[in-house]
Amino acid sequence: MKDMPYWLRHPQVTLLCTAMLFAAGVWALLKMPRREDPKITVRVGVMALLYPGATSEQVEQQVTKYVEERLFRYPEVRKEKTFSTSRPGYCFINIELEEWVKRPDVFWSKLRHDLLETRELRLPPGVIGPILDTDFGDTIAVLIALHGGGYGYRELKEYAERIEEGLRSLRATSKVKRFGEQKEQIYVTSTLERLAQYRVPITRVIQALQGRNAVQFAGRFEAGGAKVPITANALFETPEQIGRVMVDVSPTGQPVYIGDVAQVERRYQDPEFVTRFNGERALMISVEMQEGYNIVEFGRQLSEKLAAMRPLLPPDLNIDLLANQPLVVQKRIASFMKEFGIAIFSVILVTMALLPFHVALVAAIAIPVTVAITFAILYLAGIELQQVSISMLVVMLGILVDDAIVVADNYVELLDRGESRDFAAAHCAREILIPVLVATVTIIAAFLPNLFTLHGSVGEFIFSMPVVVAISLSVSFAVAFFLTPLLCRRFIRQGLRGHGGAPPKFSLVSWMERGYARVSVVALNHRRLACLFGLAAVAAGILLLRHLPQRFFPPAEREQFVIDVWLPEGSSIHATDAVMRRIEAELRAEPLVANFGTFLGFSAPRFYYNVDPQQPAENYGQILVNTKDVDRTPALVYALRQRLRRAAPEAFVAVKELQQGDHYSAPVEVRFSGDELAGLKALAAKAAEIFRSIPGSEYVHTDWRDDSYQLRVDLNQPVANRLGFTNAAVARSLAGSFEGIPATTFWEGSRAVDVVLRLDESRRRSFDNVRDAYLTSPVTGTKVPLRQLAHLRPEWQTSRIVRRNGVRTITVRSFFQEGVFASDLVRAARGGIEAIPLPRGYNVAWGGEKESQESMTGGIVAAAVISGVMIFLILVFQFHAPVQALVVMSSIPLSFFGAAIGLLLIGMPFSFVAQIGLIGVGGVVVRNSILLIDYINERRRAGEPLLKAAREAGARRLRPIFLTTMAAAVGVTPMILSGSLMWAPMAAVIAFGLLFSMFFTLLVVPSLYVVACGRRAEGGAE
Repeated sequence: MKDMPYWLRHPQVTLLCTAMLFAAGVWALLKMPRREDPKITVRVGVMALLYPGATSEQVEQQVTKYVEERLFRYPEVRKEKTFSTSRPGYCFINIELEEWVKRPDVFWSKLRHDLLETRELRLPPGVIGPILDTDFGDTIAVLIALHGGGYGYRELKEYAERIEEGLRSLRATSKVKRFGEQKEQIYVTSTLERLAQYRVPITRVIQALQGRNAVQFAGRFEAGGAKVPITANALFETPEQIGRVMVDVSPTGQPVYIGDVAQVERRYQDPEFVTRFNGERALMISVEMQEGYNIVEFGRQLSEKLAAMRPLLPPDLNIDLLANQPLVVQKRIASFMKEFGIAIFSVILVTMALLPFHVALVAAIAIPVTVAITFAILYLAGIELQQVSISMLVVMLGILVDDAIVVADNYVELLDRGESRDFAAAHCAREILIPVLVATVTIIAAFLPNLFTLHGSVGEFIFSMPVVVAISLSVSFAVAFFLTPLLCRRFIRQGLRGHGGAPPKFSLVSWMERGYARVSVVALNHRRLACLFGLAAVAAGILLLRHLPQRFFPPAEREQFVIDVWLPEGSSIHATDAVMRRIEAELRAEPLVANFGTFLGFSAPRFYYNVDPQQPAENYGQILVNTKDVDRTPALVYALRQRLRRAAPEAFVAVKELQQGDHYSAPVEVRFSGDELAGLKALAAKAAEIFRSIPGSEYVHTDWRDDSYQLRVDLNQPVANRLGFTNAAVARSLAGSFEGIPATTFWEGSRAVDVVLRLDESRRRSFDNVRDAYLTSPVTGTKVPLRQLAHLRPEWQTSRIVRRNGVRTITVRSFFQEGVFASDLVRAARGGIEAIPLPRGYNVAWGGEKESQESMTGGIVAAAVISGVMIFLILVFQFHAPVQALVVMSSIPLSFFGAAIGLLLIGMPFSFVAQIGLIGVGGVVVRNSILLIDYINERRRAGEPLLKAAREAGARRLRPIFLTTMAAAVGVTPMILSGSLMWAPMAAVIAFGLLFSMFFTLLVVPSLYVVACGRRAEGGAE
């Protein structure tokens, strides 16, 4: 035929292009970068400042407030999310940047230059820093544990260095860091009695060590026309030489050596940070991967490198991967691809079951072709394979076949009218081009606004969602328009009624068509009642959705969780270690635990994008636990909460699942802001009591923690002045006695070992040891006990002062027990919290999941409004009648009831992705209404009465509407059956929303159309 388009007249070209695009899609699928979750830009950096000797209040007033004021001058800094923690001697400021900052590294460079290199900060004397950590947001790829064989830290360090050297040779390797290394020190330990016996002050010992252990340029002399340098190199060659350094001469003329007044011992320093694997001494090596590489391939290369290095290491040295992101991604992608394959098979199966074989074959071929081309375009667009992109493809599978089904159905209809195959192929897509195109665009319009209304980490998390929808639907439309008519012409040789015009054998669709013909007459004859029925369904759906439990984002479904352990402020690392060992014993006895890593005094490096490392503290420890079964991990978490509470009653032990989506420290938070420390603590105590009284609440605490104990030294200034003592001199002397003074450095090749002078441990344990500490008078040279110079006053101090947005803020946090949601706790506590009387100038605000949800609700509502406006304008463009556009859009709320029923049936909350799914369902159900209204208009233009046209439209469009709805519902069924906490709610909303809305749409929309356009109705119901 002359009017046949090019791609039908030249099928070889069309098929060749299709094959090439399909091959490109397969290649893209194999080459696409893979990751577990979408890449999230962590816009957080940490600034640290040290102010030794200062209390938390002094740190806050003299350092923190000033630095905050400087930081808040930058528009990039997000003030309301930036918070500081002032601790005795330390200040940590967590700087969060605005969501519009796309290149945080550029700002960090500017900040480092402005505040560090130019030294613009005017800080009190003695403040060290600021130190800016801009790698805070980097997530590691693997965390390797070296342990076993009874090796000490020195041997483990040597083996770790070999492994690190090999890993750095991999092209994709970025940063390699080591954790848990214990440094050796040479301790020169003495007692006050021995120093007093020889009348040797500590300062003289330090001077002797520094004078003996030095590399000094001694000039040059000229000889024979050459200048020869003179060196006076007297570095210690062995630790024993330290004891032979002379420090004084006795009254009898005998030399006094360091070995006479002190004991010289080389050993590991008192631990600040300790790492263990399964309770055994270990070193940890973290490895990060550079951007743009396939993490699964990187994991394979890393495993091969470790295997190649294995013969170079002792056989009894164990190498285990505590965190293995490549393996996690590989398993996760494999699971998603399995669901993907099942979904493809299910959609093809339902298509084959509901359509004649040849028609089903044509529609089914469109699925793999569309998916393959979609992968090719996603690869070109830089979209990675991760849970969001793959899940959205699974969700869209049943929808992708819709266009092909509608085109094939129209082809069969044309054959049944007696048209030739060539005519049907040329016109089957052309006749319905506009309604199918509009229907496709409306679905895209339902998802697309999320790109622009959702920002920050959540916006980045779901970024690929609307992109996948837009690309896959566009490809689906192109395949249906170009390829499907060609396949119809090739495989479908006759209509459903055959050459003789006989009706087909019994089929489910035919049976539904006959039943619908009878029901539609009743609905149209009682059209106002049908409209009220639809309105009641909408009201019921809204009511159910409002009363569904809500959880913004579910926990991550991983064989992994963390245990945070906090002892009371001021606890030593030895006390923390004792608690950690008890917890380790509980974990070793748990058969579901595969392995675990302990981090004492600090936390693990960021192994998951949503787990922030904690600041170092002696009273803190963390355990990263790997389990054997992802499905049983949540139950284990809740069980361990009870067991570990009994095992370590003196500690705050928080067993936590990993959290997806937006980041917060606890799911339920309420913040009080004000000026007075006592007032804020009182308000927090009242709020904490309210949370503790609510069933299902646990782990109630504040971010200020407990107050800590300190010993304050108040000098008697007249006495101190007379003897020549200053506050600084007394502080330095006490620090040297109890903490130790680095005197010099012993070099062992390239390894530096500090030489530290301090008092014997027996003299550093009690209050009396401090009172009896002797200090040498700079004036008289005599030894004076501290008790004669100062008044020692034990007192409590605020351990942590947190400021948020530049204002003192204390946060009360709570977690929830199994079967309870954060929204339940907030609902139960809100009345009591709001009833707490606030002094003037004090404020209260909610944080946690509620804050995150409220911040995103505006974006979701905006997306829904924009989607609605876009769909309305598209419909007006098609129908040229606002009333008809509104009739079509009335089908959107008809999906609410089914969506709510779906969530109730699977027992899952109305989550963030479920809300996005509900908006997306609106675009899909509009497609069904478009097909109905378009056919009504077509029949009316042919001169048929309104009621007859409405009835015929339902009968004619029932088949494609039912087929496309079933395909979409069946496509997401594997996702529902998987029980995914993240995606099953969205799948349920889509499946049940479409099924119920199909029923309502076929009955209500034609009736509403007749009511809205009734004045021009002709004829009556038959």
